[in-house]
Amino acid sequence: MKKRIKNIKALWTSVESHQDLLLASLKEDLGKHESDALLQEIYPLKKEVEYCLKNINDWACKRWAPTPLSLFGIRQYVKAEPKGRVLIISPWNFPVILTLRPLITALASGNKVVVKPSEHTPKTSDAIKTVVEAAFDQSVVEVVIGGPDVAAELTTQSFDHICFTGGTQIGKLVMKAAAEQLSSVTLELGGKSPVIVDSTARLKGAAKKIAWGKYLNAGQVCIAPDYLLVEEGIAEEFAKRFEDNIHEMYGPSPIDSVDLGKIVNKHHYNRILKLIKDAVKDGAKLHVPGGVLELGEEIRKIAPCFLTGCTTHMAIMKEEIFGPVLPMITWKETSEVFEIVEENPNPLALYIFSSKRKKIDEFVEGTKAGSTAINEVVIQVANPGLGFGGIGTSGIGRANGKASFDAFSNLRSFVDSTNRPNIVSLTFPPFNKFTVALSRFIRKWL
Repeated sequence: MKKRIKNIKALWTSVESHQDLLLASLKEDLGKHESDALLQEIYPLKKEVEYCLKNINDWACKRWAPTPLSLFGIRQYVKAEPKGRVLIISPWNFPVILTLRPLITALASGNKVVVKPSEHTPKTSDAIKTVVEAAFDQSVVEVVIGGPDVAAELTTQSFDHICFTGGTQIGKLVMKAAAEQLSSVTLELGGKSPVIVDSTARLKGAAKKIAWGKYLNAGQVCIAPDYLLVEEGIAEEFAKRFEDNIHEMYGPSPIDSVDLGKIVNKHHYNRILKLIKDAVKDGAKLHVPGGVLELGEEIRKIAPCFLTGCTTHMAIMKEEIFGPVLPMITWKETSEVFEIVEENPNPLALYIFSSKRKKIDEFVEGTKAGSTAINEVVIQVANPGLGFGGIGTSGIGRANGKASFDAFSNLRSFVDSTNRPNIVSLTFPPFNKFTVALSRFIRKWL
C-alpha cells in the first residue's frame, strides 16, 4: 500500500512541477484560457488525488460481508486486488484530466499501466509524457504516442482491463478487440445529451447555467448540453435570456473573446459548420450573438450560437455536435419530450430545469441516462465520490473515485473457516431421516 500511495503522490508532484508546460500545451492545442485550464483540468485532478489518498486504505482492505445464519462460523469478505496490466486510451477534449484521472485510480489499485493519449492534441500529449516519465519508470507507467494505428495495435495486446474515453463507434472497436483477449472494459462514450426546460423553470439561472455548460471548451465536452427541449410558452423569453448570457460571458463580439476556445482541428471545424448550414437550409433559424459566426479554418474559432425552429429530422439532431452550437426544439406535452429523447440512444447526461418536483420526477422516470443533473449542468462529473459513466451506447462501467478503483481491481471473494461448528457438513452424504428433517427445518426457518 505504501508503494501505491507513493506513486499517486509522485504523479501529483510531477503535475505541479510541470503545470506551466501543461497550461501552455492546452493553450496551443485547444486555445484554453489559463483560468479554464486550471479549474477544469488541474483542480479536479488535485481533488481526485486527495480523495484517493484519503480513502485508499479503506478501499483496499477486507470488505466484510454479512454472514447468514446458515453459514455461521465461516467468515466472508471481498478483497480488491490489482487486475494486472491496464491500458488507458484518452480523448483530446480534456486531455489532462481524462488521461491522468484514470491513471490515479489505476495506480491506486496497484496496476501496471500503459497510457495512450490523443494524437489530436499533440503538444498536450507530449507534455503528459513528460509528466509521467518524470514520475515513473516505464515498468510502472508507459506513455505511448501515436495515432489510430497505434491505438488499434495496443488493443490487440493482452491487457487485463482497458479504459477508453471517446466516440461510440471507436468504443465498439475497442470492445471488440477487448473481447478477443477477454479483457474487461470501462467505456466512457458520448451521445446527445438533452436539456429539458419547462414553464416553471427559473429562466434567468437556467439560461446562464446552460450557456456556460454548452460553450465550455467551445462545446467540446462529452456531457455538454447537446440540444434544448423548451416548453413552447417560454421559448421566446428563454432564447432572449440565452442570447444575453452569451454576451455576458463573451462580450459584444463573442468570436473575438480570449475566453472562447478553438475547435481541435480543421476536420471538426468544417464538420460543425456543415451541421449548422444544413440545419439552416432545412428551415432552422441561426442566432449568432455578435453577428460573426467563424473566422476561418486556420484560426478554428466558431462563435457561440444557437438554432431555433429545429426538427428531429435535421442532421444536427442525429449526431453528437461537439461544438458551440445548440439546437432548440419546443414542446407542449411531456409525451413529446419522451418521444424526442427516445429517438436517440441513451445519453451520457440529461439535464432538467424545473421548479416542480413532481414534474422533475416525471421527467426522470420517463427517460434513461448515464447521469442526470437537476437545475444544474456538467458539474456531476466533478465529484470523485459520484461514479460517472453512461448507459448502452453512451458507455459501460463507471469512473471516478471508488467506482474507478473497483473497475481497475479484481474484487476477489473469500470464505474463511473459523473452526467453529457449522451446518455445512449437513450437505455431506450419507443422508438419513435426521438430516432430511434438519434440512427441512433449516430451509423453512433459517
